[in-house]
Amino acid sequence: MTNFLDQLPKHIREIAEQVNVLAPEEVLTTPKVRFLDTRQQSLHTIVRKCTPDDVRVLKDAAAKWLAEMPQSADSLFKPLVNVRWSRVSFGCSALDRCTGGGVVARGITELCGAAGVGKTQLLLQLCLCVQLPRELGGLGKGVAYICTESAFPARRLLQMSKACEKRHPQMELNFLGNIFVENHIEAETLLACVLNRIPRLMQQHGIGLIIIDSVAAIFRLYTDYLERARHMRRLADALLSYADKYNCAVVCVNQVASRDGQDEIPCLGLQWAHLGRTRLRVSRVPKQHRMGDQLITVRKLEILYSPETPNDFAEFLITAEGVVNVPEPPVSSPPAKMRRL
Repeated sequence: MTNFLDQLPKHIREIAEQVNVLAPEEVLTTPKVRFLDTRQQSLHTIVRKCTPDDVRVLKDAAAKWLAEMPQSADSLFKPLVNVRWSRVSFGCSALDRCTGGGVVARGITELCGAAGVGKTQLLLQLCLCVQLPRELGGLGKGVAYICTESAFPARRLLQMSKACEKRHPQMELNFLGNIFVENHIEAETLLACVLNRIPRLMQQHGIGLIIIDSVAAIFRLYTDYLERARHMRRLADALLSYADKYNCAVVCVNQVASRDGQDEIPCLGLQWAHLGRTRLRVSRVPKQHRMGDQLITVRKLEILYSPETPNDFAEFLITAEGVVNVPEPPVSSPPAKMRRL
């Protein structure tokens, strides 16, 4: 069977190869702006400037190829595994094993935990991993990051992005250029952003991950709980529609609270808990691991509930390079037996 790219004109084929979109299904699902964006391309490899008409010819050819390709009967009952309900890797094998491959691109994933346990560090690593191709655990898409508590940690993201570039030297990705950040401290502006600006961003750019850090900072200030429930429902409905329509992952951070010395529980009660699909909790473990001349506190990611994976937990470390596995202790060899003379 003839390859899809072989039947295209040379300059159209080069456009698809420059952004590593080689399959007709990927051509149809890739936003037009990605083909037109030359920030990731070397000046020595660009043969001619890509125009909107070139992108239209490429997408039309992909649609015609799929329409003329014969399909088997059983394939009509199978969803596209590489498009529907994908997962975004944490970039840490221990966390990926615990969660079944990472954050699922279906429903809302809640990440809760006390202040300073490493929730934002996990989010920054997800922002980098989602931009990787599917074979490396990503979606090849960008990120919409909404901050509600403090300023976006741009310097920390820069530090982690440099480490990610060293781990994947073959990938020429503009990690920082594919993360779109907004700050909102009130519910009205947050809802306006999610309901109005996020849809335009999803259409103009390939967004594979939406992050709200955090929902508790906005909705804990409400005194009218009926109004709070309505606003949280509007927010969740919009996020769920984006996850289903654009096959993107949605992660919302939640705070925890304790009363009278009891265990910490996530905020916002059942009104918010019923809107999420998966709840993950991050906490510190009372032990440390020595790396070089530093003692690093061990953290734990725990699955509280999820319809895809059983309750489980995994330990990890936060280093200058990002989130990594806890190294295995060296295996000590048993002492040699002494021979009796």
